[in-house]
Amino acid sequence: MRHPDPAHLPPVSVRGTAPESDGDGGVARAVLWVVLVGSVVGNTVASYTGAGTGVHLVAGAVTVLCATVLAVRRLRSGP
Repeated sequence: MRHPDPAHLPPVSVRGTAPESDGDGGVARAVLWVVLVGSVVGNTVASYTGAGTGVHLVAGAVTVLCATVLAVRRLRSGP
């Protein structure tokens, strides 16, 4: 891929505006991060308290789900 010479790029006002994003993108991302951190903390607490396997499986599944959704959203948003 060829990279244009920065000295020959048009001014910012000519390039256009930033792409429009969906209205809840920031809120959804914040909620996903909160749930992700909560599931990791929950799994850690379950480890220290000796909770059953079911608790670990649920917390792990939530962690994997949130991490996957965050990664997919990041990859779809572009560079």
